[in-house]
This record gives sequence, C-alpha cells and structure tokens, in this order.
Amino acid sequence: MRKKILLYLLALFIFSCNRNEFSPNQKFDATTPEGVNAREISELSKKTAGPQIRIAVSGDTHTDYTDSKGFVDYVNSQNDIDFVILNGDVTNFGLLTEFQGIYDIYNKLKVPFITVIGNHDENAEGNSVYQRMYGNQNFTFDYGGIKFVCHDANSREHSFDGSSPDLDWLRMNLSKDEGTQYIVAFAHIPPIDADFDQTLRAGYESLFNSTPGMLAAVHSHRHSADSIYRANGTGIPFIITNTILNKTFTIIDITNGQLTSHPVTF
Repeated sequence: MRKKILLYLLALFIFSCNRNEFSPNQKFDATTPEGVNAREISELSKKTAGPQIRIAVSGDTHTDYTDSKGFVDYVNSQNDIDFVILNGDVTNFGLLTEFQGIYDIYNKLKVPFITVIGNHDENAEGNSVYQRMYGNQNFTFDYGGIKFVCHDANSREHSFDGSSPDLDWLRMNLSKDEGTQYIVAFAHIPPIDADFDQTLRAGYESLFNSTPGMLAAVHSHRHSADSIYRANGTGIPFIITNTILNKTFTIIDITNGQLTSHPVTF
C-alpha cells in the first residue's frame, strides 16, 4: 500500500511539472510565455516596411489546432506578409491550456503575430491569462507610417456597463504618433453585433469617422463570409472577417493611404 502511495505521489509530481491543468482557474504555469505582444511588436519594429503593407488577419481560432497549423503553414509559404493579427477568440473557454495550444502553433510563424482579446478569451480566468501572456487588452503600435489601435470591444463580458469599448481610452489614442500618417483599429466584436454595447455604438462609429487619417476598423466574431459596412452609409469601412474554423483568413493591403481587403481560403 505504501509503495502504491509513493508511486501515486511521484506520478502527480511529474505531471504537475508539465502543462497539464488541474483547474479551469489556473492562470499560468512555469512554461507560460509572458509579454508576447510586446515581444512581437519589438520584432516588427526591426523590419523595414515597403510601399505596400500586407497584414494577414486570422480570427476565431478557438481550439481548431489543425486549421491553425494550416494557416501558419500557408503564411510561412508566402514572402509578402508583414505581420499577422490574431483578432480574438483564441480560445473557447479562456483556459490556459487553450491559450498555450494556439500560442505554440502561432509561435512557429516566420513573421510577427499580435493578438487581440476576444469575448471567449474573457471566460473563466481568461483575462488574467491574456494579460500575463500577451499584455494589456488596449494597446497601440506603429509600423510603416501607420498607427494600429487594438482594443477590447467585448461588451457582454463586461455586463454592458459602458466600459467596453473604452471610448475615453480610444479618444486619447486615436491620434497620429510622430512619423505616422494613418490609423487602423482592430477589435474582436463589430459594432453591429448584439454582443457590442449598442448604447456605445453611435459614439464609437462617430469617433472613428471623425478621426483624421482613419482608414478602417477591422473586426471578427461572426464566423461568416467577409463583409463591410459603413455607418449610415458613409465614412470608414468597418470590415468583419471570417474565421479560421472555415479555413479562411483576410488579407489587408495598405498602399499610399489606400486600404483594401480580401478573403483567402487555404
């Protein structure tokens, strides 16, 4: 009996040293990467942007590891993509093991990847996992004369309390930095969706439409074919991209202040 207990304790010790989770509330383990967005943005800053900037936007990986690997293989086979945006819903349930599974795949990309928080990523202890692994939910970075404004628009996960999207933060950050001419926003939930706080929608769209140099707002979440709408039929395009679950991602091209997008199936 004593021998069995010792063997059990030994096995428990061995497994606890690996990535196996014993609780959905686990926030990190010894191998969890930290500050990934800051690291990837630093790598991006070392690149020299050409006259055309090409971004691959992959939304809603959830736990589709097979198609995520297919996406990474496709991007790695190209030579004209500057960086990747993983535009939210990395996970299904906000679990560390899910974050880690997708990270291990995307970390094989030959270009930098920057990750935006999605509504599923805020389940359980997902907020804490995301912040430790990737950083702040609201952040900006510059590349090739363009400022990219990434933010949390997951209103339902904030109980529609008016804090998401954070319009005050956006007002402070929707301005050109030194050396930038244009602005592009990324957030997971599109304003037309029921998971977006509709009391904030008009202010959000108006803010983007009144921002000098604003080219587009890019969203995901809806798991359907790419679509574009303009608030009241005018202003910037609000682009809603497809999902990795459908073996599809979106290419964003920016040249001389002109932005275009098209889906790619792999």
